[in-house]
Amino acid sequence: MGPGLNEAPSFDWRRRLPENIYHQTDQGHLEPMVEEAFALEDTLQELVAHHPELLSGEQMDPNDPRRWILVGREQGIADIVGGGHRWALDHLLIDQDAIPTLVEAKRSASSEIRRSIIGQMMEYAAHATRTWNVGDIRQAFENSMGAEGRDPDDVLADLLQTYGELDANEFWQRVETNLRAARLRLLFVADGIPDELTRVVEFMNEQMPGIEVLAVEIKQFRGTAGRTLVPRVIGRTAAPGKSLTSGRRRTNRDEFLNRIPSTVVKQAANRLLDVAIECGAQLSWGNVGVSIRCRTSAWPRPLTVAWLFPTPAPHGSAGNTNFRFGAGNWTPEFFTKLPENLRDLLESWGSLPQGHSFAWDVSAPGHKA
Repeated sequence: MGPGLNEAPSFDWRRRLPENIYHQTDQGHLEPMVEEAFALEDTLQELVAHHPELLSGEQMDPNDPRRWILVGREQGIADIVGGGHRWALDHLLIDQDAIPTLVEAKRSASSEIRRSIIGQMMEYAAHATRTWNVGDIRQAFENSMGAEGRDPDDVLADLLQTYGELDANEFWQRVETNLRAARLRLLFVADGIPDELTRVVEFMNEQMPGIEVLAVEIKQFRGTAGRTLVPRVIGRTAAPGKSLTSGRRRTNRDEFLNRIPSTVVKQAANRLLDVAIECGAQLSWGNVGVSIRCRTSAWPRPLTVAWLFPTPAPHGSAGNTNFRFGAGNWTPEFFTKLPENLRDLLESWGSLPQGHSFAWDVSAPGHKA
């Protein structure tokens, strides 16, 4: 029986309506960009594999944005130690703190996104912590990088923002430690996260102290200006202060400045940090110093352009310096992939202070500064 003459038709507010965003042209015109679901699940999965920055690591941890390397797609998981692969995880990523990140990416139209994906992910995590061999994971990563023509050590150095010699063995040992301690991150990725999944993610994140559980919604919008992808992390607010990296304490701006004994150096550091923030750069705090990373439309990932330390760094050829300006992945394999104008800019940036009495060359293998 239909609604009466004086009754408004009922509306299901749980039904998600398409959204619009608008692109403003240089002439001031607004061009609508209409939300469009992914036609193929593989398209979404390919985006995550090639552009893990779409997972919005800055929303997960604003003080230390997450970055990842991809170990592989369809990562096999056995049900017993030494057994054959029974399941296949969509993506295995590892962040800069050696925390394994298990990712399942589905279209919002898939029935799995509402129910079966939860049990599926928990089954994967439970067995992966028992059956995965870190040596095999490392080999899978190195094989996938080799297939892309990339040097695994360069990729790892870029992830870790390492200045100087890379200790890859130490990194993979930390992966082993985190895996055996079930210190993981579980990510549910889709072009639309339903309310049912949101509630479960929030509940799991609150109740599982050693595991971070989040959902990432990646919406796709199309218009005459092309395609725009808008990520949103869901579930982080359910557990304020929760951090898988709390065991590795990081400094902050006040502590950093207070540790600088020279008033002149402190003033210079304070001004450099202000300028970096004004220009929209990212500050990545370590346990002692901070690195400055900048975004550019010419390259998909942020580029490290400076490192600041409260006291002169005592190691390597870069010792006896408070501030270093340059490029953090100075290898032929990396730079041949950069656009020529960006390559020239970084090269001139790393050489800019030369000739001044207060500056000297502190370049090291893989770095120009």
